[in-house]
Amino acid sequence: MASRRVPLVLLACGSFNPITNQHMRLFELARDHMQSTGQYKVVGGIVSPVSDGYGKQGLVSAKHRISMAKLALQSSNWVTVDEWESQQPDWTETVVTMRYKTHLM
Repeated sequence: MASRRVPLVLLACGSFNPITNQHMRLFELARDHMQSTGQYKVVGGIVSPVSDGYGKQGLVSAKHRISMAKLALQSSNWVTVDEWESQQPDWTETVVTMRYKTHLM
């Protein structure tokens, strides 16, 4: 039955200003829930920080938010940081980021 499960990648977009333990815990809870349905096999997770163009007051530069996220996730063997969204000149809608990620897979 497990071989018939739909492979699934979890994606979290946001400022991650900074990334927190709860952000990381969110991935674990989502993975556990999706796999408990018996329909999905979570094969990975992606943290996608927004670009500096988001314009949020107090937003730390993307370079630093990415570094913090990578440090926070260095012990994870399934959640990674993707820099694509953070490198865009303007804020990117989540659906655009999802389409970009889907195109890569």
